[in-house]
Amino acid sequence: MKRILSLAVITTVVVLGMAPVLFAAAEYPTKPITLVNPMAPGGTLDLQGRAFAAVAEKLLGQPIMVVNKVGATGMVGASAVAQAPPDGYTLLVGSVNITNAVEWENANGRKPPFTRHDFVPIGAFTMSPTLVIVPADSPYKNLADFIADAKSKPGKLSYCSGGLYGMSHLPIEIFAKSTGLKFRHVPFPGGGPCLTAVIGKHVEFAFQYPPTTLPLVQGKKLKVLAVAGNKRLKAIPDVPTTKELGIDAEYYGWVGIMAPKNTPAPIVEKLREVTKKVAHDKAFVDPIEKPGDEVQYLSGEELAKWMDQESKIIYAVDVELAKEAPKK
Repeated sequence: MKRILSLAVITTVVVLGMAPVLFAAAEYPTKPITLVNPMAPGGTLDLQGRAFAAVAEKLLGQPIMVVNKVGATGMVGASAVAQAPPDGYTLLVGSVNITNAVEWENANGRKPPFTRHDFVPIGAFTMSPTLVIVPADSPYKNLADFIADAKSKPGKLSYCSGGLYGMSHLPIEIFAKSTGLKFRHVPFPGGGPCLTAVIGKHVEFAFQYPPTTLPLVQGKKLKVLAVAGNKRLKAIPDVPTTKELGIDAEYYGWVGIMAPKNTPAPIVEKLREVTKKVAHDKAFVDPIEKPGDEVQYLSGEELAKWMDQESKIIYAVDVELAKEAPKK
């Protein structure tokens, strides 16, 4: 009898202790939410993060403020969210850059400031291949022309990225290793500034993503030589994939929402439900797909599995890059 009473007391204490958390989760959200974009304005993360916020805040009944915290290829903003209170009021526009940043540190034997396990994946909107882009009036008519010229000028052709070892740098390294080419890298603080550099012919080429690139292609400012994926894009059906051309250079930049670990399960589930609704809402889909990208929703569980898979691939690439990097 005493044992039964003890268990009843313990259960009551546990339930009472959880009551504030459960109440807060049930009422969530009761104030504005901050959505941190760890990359510069004007890039893929910015476009999709703001499109998400515009729809999600209507479903949640609270404003969602998109804040840019830029630096170290996304690590500054991601670190801020990883260290934020796990209450659902600080979220991250997550991307493959989380994996890139972490695995680069691991490949160099350094402890990263966070890992993918410091976040709860809420869901992803897109799984976009990179596009091989050059200025619209570039002499390259196709990827074969580009490769031939690059082979004749090893290490001379320059390209930009949105940051060292980030989502527009790694795909070029993968492409370079697959083709045996050498290039000169000019990193920028985000995809937007990189696109400006290609248009202004400050660099010869870049690998960037459909939502920010294709409107510039339609405006005759850029030209796409290839899609670094396994299928052609509906928006540019005449542009071949690297796979079609016999080049093993697939790379996909997912974008989605992440929360700090230990965020209460009811809040996580509510955010996941909202994210799924957003990914199927015309008000979100149109801004993503009209420029030429394609929405591909992944649930939180699916995104977690994808991150585990891509971490192994990117780590292997980074290990090779770390061997080649100049020693300080």
